[in-house]
Amino acid sequence: MSRRRLLLKSSAAVVAAAVCSLVARAASADEPFTVLYDVPASSCVPLSEQTLSGKDGWVRLAEDDTTRRFEGSAVVMNDKIVAVVGPDTPNVDVYSRQTRGLKLCARLQPICAGGADLKRMSLAIEENNQSSVLLEVGFRSPDNEPCSVSYELNVGGAFIKTTASAGVEKLRVHAPCRFAVMPDFFGDDIVVDASRISVRRADLPSENFLMHMMHGGEAIVMTVSESRDDDVRIALSDATPRKIVYSDISYGKKRDVWIAILADIGVWHERDVGLEDAGKTIDLGWKMPFMALWRVDWSTADKLTDSWEMILQDPQGKYVMQGWFGEDAALGQRFGEEFGDRDWNKPGRIRWNPVLGSFPFPCWIDTDGQGYLQPLTKRRYVSEGQTYNFLGPAIIYPIDRLKVAPFSTPVEKLTVVDLVRMTLGVGPCRYILDLEGQKKDAKGCATCYARDVINAIYKKSLQLQNKPVIEEHLTAAVAFIRNVRERIDQYVAFGREMTAYLDQQKRLNPQHAEFVDEMLLITRRLDQFFEAQKQGIYTPEYADEAAEQFRRQLLNYTGQDAYAKCAKQMAIFTSIGGKQDGLVAACRMIVKILRQRAGMAMAENPELKDICTEIRTRTQKMLRNPTAYEAPRH
Repeated sequence: MSRRRLLLKSSAAVVAAAVCSLVARAASADEPFTVLYDVPASSCVPLSEQTLSGKDGWVRLAEDDTTRRFEGSAVVMNDKIVAVVGPDTPNVDVYSRQTRGLKLCARLQPICAGGADLKRMSLAIEENNQSSVLLEVGFRSPDNEPCSVSYELNVGGAFIKTTASAGVEKLRVHAPCRFAVMPDFFGDDIVVDASRISVRRADLPSENFLMHMMHGGEAIVMTVSESRDDDVRIALSDATPRKIVYSDISYGKKRDVWIAILADIGVWHERDVGLEDAGKTIDLGWKMPFMALWRVDWSTADKLTDSWEMILQDPQGKYVMQGWFGEDAALGQRFGEEFGDRDWNKPGRIRWNPVLGSFPFPCWIDTDGQGYLQPLTKRRYVSEGQTYNFLGPAIIYPIDRLKVAPFSTPVEKLTVVDLVRMTLGVGPCRYILDLEGQKKDAKGCATCYARDVINAIYKKSLQLQNKPVIEEHLTAAVAFIRNVRERIDQYVAFGREMTAYLDQQKRLNPQHAEFVDEMLLITRRLDQFFEAQKQGIYTPEYADEAAEQFRRQLLNYTGQDAYAKCAKQMAIFTSIGGKQDGLVAACRMIVKILRQRAGMAMAENPELKDICTEIRTRTQKMLRNPTAYEAPRH
C-alpha cells in the first residue's frame, strides 16, 4: 500500500473517530444525532437562537416516521447544522450552531434550465433516523417539467449533501460575502475580492471547491462538487461595499453537491497589508481556534494571490514547517525529502529557497497560538519592470489537519481537506486532489549535502577508509543534477508548447490579443531564464565527467593538499546544483503565476473561458511531481 493511501486510510480513521466521539456525547445538550421536526412556519422566519432553545410548538417526529404531512416548515438538525425547508418553497435555509448565536449561513436554491421560478409540488421523507435524515423536495421547472432535489444530513455532519434529478442544472448558494476563495493544491489559491470585480456576473474556473468567507471570521461556507463540467458563476451586488451575493454550482453529470460549514470564532481571519508593512512584524490580534495547518493567502500589488502555510512554534521555541496530508515537512526523511530540513528550515524562522534566498518566514503561530505576519521585503519578478509585493487583504483559514506530535488537530475539529475527504470519499478525493501528483520526484542527494559529507572525510584524511561512502555520494550528486536538469528541460518544453498554443489562439481569436500577449510575456520567460542560465548549469554529462575526474585523481590521493583539491572539485557540483535549483524554482513560479492569471482573467471576461481552461489544465499537469528544490511550499 502506498504512503499516500496510508495517509488517506489514516484520515478516514480520524473521521470515524470523530463520529464515535460525537455519538458518545448523546446525553449532552447538543446531540450529534439527526432529528426532524415539524415547526410552525412563523417560528422559522427567520429562525432564531431563542426559538431554537424554546421549541414552542415544535413537533419532533418519531424515528422512522416517514409518512408525516408537514403542517409548517420541515426542520432537520444535528449539533452543527440546522436546515429549514419552508412551506411552499423548494429552497432550504442552512444555519450554523457553532457560531456565536445561531447564524444563517446559506440559502440553497435549485436552478433549472428555464430559470429559478420553481413551484414546489411535494416534500417527502425518504429517511428519518438518528444516523440520517433525507428529505426530497419535488417541484416543477419553469417549463413545467417535474424535478426534485434531495437534502441529506448525517449524524454529527458539518455538511448537507444535495442530489438533483434530471432537469436541475445548478444549485444557487446565497451566502453574501466580500471574499470567496478557490483553494488550489498545486499552485496559489484564487481569492475573489468583490471590491475588485467591476462586472455584475463573473465566471470562475470549473474547480471542485469554493469557499464563501462569512460572518466576520466565524463561518466558511464551502461548496464541494465532484463534477467539473461547468464553471462556477458568481453574482455581485451593485451596492457599496460590494458583495458576492451568490454562487451557482453546476451539478453536471455527477448530480451531487455538498454544502459544508466550517464554523468557530476565528475560523478565518483577514488583515489588510500595505507596502509600508514590508519587513515589519504584525501582531494579528488573532489566535488560532484550534491546532491545524493554516494557510495565508496574501494579496499582491498586481492583484494576484501568493499562498503560504503558517509555520508553528513548538514548546521549545523551534519553528516547524508542517506538510500536506498529515506529513511533517521538518522530518524530511519521511517522504523522500532527505535534505529538506537541513536547508529549508533554519533556526529563528529563517528559511531558504532558491527564489528568495534566505529570508524570515512571513507568517507564523507562536506557542500561545497567536498569529503573526511579517511581509517579505524581497521582490519576485516574472518579466522586466514587474514586481510582486504583498498589498491588500491577507486571508487566513485552516486548510489541513496536523498529526505529528506535539502538533495535532483535535478529532472533533475539521479543516478544508477533511471536508473534501468526508464528502467525496477516498476514491474521488484521491483523484481530485491528485495525491500522486503531490509527491515530490527527488533522486540522489543535494549537491551541497554530498559536498559536506565528502569534504568532511578529506578534512580528516579518512578518504581511503571511506571509499564506498565517497562513491555513494558522488553518484548521488550526479543523480540529483540529472534529475533536476530533466525537470528544467520539461519546463522549457512546456513553455515552447504553451507559446505555440498561445500564438495559435492569437491568430484564431484576435479579439483576445491583449490577454494572449500578457500570457505570452509570462510564458516566454521560461526560455529566457533557461538561456540566461544555460552556461552555468552545464549538462549532466559534464557532471558525470567531473565525478569521474574526482575518482581518477582524488579517490586514492592522500597528499597534504588533498582536502583543498577535494573542496575545489566538489565546488563544481555545488555550482551546478545551486544554479539549477534557482532556475527550476523560478520556472515553477512562472507556471504558478500563469495558472493563477488565467483563472482570474475568466472572472473579468467570460469569453476567455476556453483559453483559460486549457492554460489551467496544462499548468496543473506541469506542476505535478516537483523536485525538492522547486520550493512548492516555500
